[in-house]
Amino acid sequence: MNTTQLSEKVAIVTKRTKGMAKDYIENITDEIKNELAAGGEVVIKGFGSFKTITRKERNGRNPSTGETMLIPEKKVVKFKPYF
Repeated sequence: MNTTQLSEKVAIVTKRTKGMAKDYIENITDEIKNELAAGGEVVIKGFGSFKTITRKERNGRNPSTGETMLIPEKKVVKFKPYF
């Protein structure tokens, strides 16, 4: 499902226009991004939780040349769904 399809479903459920539903979705995702960028965690009851973790520096291999290389430390978002 993409944003357009989700917007259509949200518009039907909320009895709003597709444009308004798309704005809702964009605002929600922006707030999630802002909270994660600030180092926080987002928990949506019945859906899942998002948090930022730091992957440690590690050795890797270039698949085209076979040369070993150092992959730097980086922050990534982790999602844990609730079932």
